[in-house]
Amino acid sequence: MDENSSVGLGHYAVVLRRQWKTIALVTLLGISASAVYLGLTPTSVTASTVVNLNVITTDPFNPAKASSALLDASTEQQLASSFVVAQSAAANLAHGDSVAALRAGVNVTTLANGTTMAISYTSSTAQNARAGADALANSYLSYRQGQAEERKSKLQGQLQQQLSGLQKALPRAGGSAPSILAQIGSVQSQLNQLSLIDTNGGTVLNPAAQNEVSYHPQPVTVMLTGSLAAFVLGLVLAFAVNMLDRRVRDWYDVRGAGAGPLLVRLSASRATMPAAGADLDQFRVVRERLLASSNNRLRTLTVIDETQHSRPSDVAANLAVVLAEAGTRVELIMMGASEDQMRVLTAGLQLDSHAAGTDGRLFRSGLVQSLSVFQPQRGRTIFDADDFVTEAVRRELIGRDSGQVIILALPPSAPHSSRLAAGRLSDFVLLVGECLRTRIDALALNAAEMSDIEAQLAGTVLVPSGRRILDPEASAKEGRHREVKSLPKAAAQGTVSKALLAESASKASVSDSISKAGSLKSS
Repeated sequence: MDENSSVGLGHYAVVLRRQWKTIALVTLLGISASAVYLGLTPTSVTASTVVNLNVITTDPFNPAKASSALLDASTEQQLASSFVVAQSAAANLAHGDSVAALRAGVNVTTLANGTTMAISYTSSTAQNARAGADALANSYLSYRQGQAEERKSKLQGQLQQQLSGLQKALPRAGGSAPSILAQIGSVQSQLNQLSLIDTNGGTVLNPAAQNEVSYHPQPVTVMLTGSLAAFVLGLVLAFAVNMLDRRVRDWYDVRGAGAGPLLVRLSASRATMPAAGADLDQFRVVRERLLASSNNRLRTLTVIDETQHSRPSDVAANLAVVLAEAGTRVELIMMGASEDQMRVLTAGLQLDSHAAGTDGRLFRSGLVQSLSVFQPQRGRTIFDADDFVTEAVRRELIGRDSGQVIILALPPSAPHSSRLAAGRLSDFVLLVGECLRTRIDALALNAAEMSDIEAQLAGTVLVPSGRRILDPEASAKEGRHREVKSLPKAAAQGTVSKALLAESASKASVSDSISKAGSLKSS
């Protein structure tokens, strides 16, 4: 198997894995539609009677022509389904179907040998179907016999009249008597041949009772056909939906967008600052893959956030934390960060203001000693080269210490010019996408722009849909609010407990008094 075929099979597998709900839903709808069709469509029963037609000929022992060659199949089919035959059959059915129903339900088929015919009749019940098929077959054979006998009688009458005329002319024939005698012999020969003609219309080989009846519609066939058709339609819709749905889901979309390898796909819907548990391990995986791809020469990393949440993701901050925990001095530059985001970082990373100026504020982390966070002011004058990658940011890059790693964190609102500027000033670029919200086209556009400026794309990190950073202060307020709400319940429970204790004590004193009175009485 070559590479192209394996890629094609992989694409089909990915589509089936993603859109299996669509396929299952359409298949279930097809099965339901088949069941509804079976419930609404009345059941019809078809029975068949097989007859053998008698070929009526003047010389039945002449083998010059086969019997099937002497029959016209289309004529016989028209006769079997004619009004006259149906009328005769309806007369023989005491409680059967009408003439119109017999004509509408009859079907005549000539079999391979040409003299055998199957007369089928469809009705609402098996009993009516069998009775109708037999009645039509018998009426058809009787009609053929009646027609043959009528033609035979007519010919015999004509020949008898001719013979009588010749016999009367014979005494006056004179010299023409031999000719008249020859004519008389010819007519008598024809009469003898007519007398040998068998006018029987045919015989019933297999009555309807001996043949199996068929039911329409057939439940098994309808259900299988409906299920298969719905499954095929589900497959078509699955590929159509997958083609029209341009949201990022997994590594396949990241690779298809050209956004580098998928470094990791975070699983937790709630992020903490700093990361803990499974998130911490996954961020360490990203760190090791970044260091390995850069040969431990990572100096500047731009993190472009393509999430659709109101707040930027935690990827840049937590990645800075795990890099600093590895013994590397890290400076996280939070370009365009809001006050709420900085408040979460300050509380989670124990940030202390180290220096503040017109260009921005510098913080030191009390949690990770080798981590610092710089919040630059957004560009406010025409002298700033960019709204996000300001002159202060560029000075931080120029004044970087040896061995220090700088992470440029761009929010989702950053324009493409700022992304290009940050990517041009960095060694590597990392994209952050949100599952089922970030568009594949957005990742593809970022990857193409980074390729145009020859910036090296390290890969993509995917976060769950709706992932947000837990605010430590909000969590603490919520915990205090729950404690305050629980106090009235506890007080109420304590009051009830005291009342129950008092009631039990009074009951105990009453029982003691009764027991003492009983003992005195017995004394």
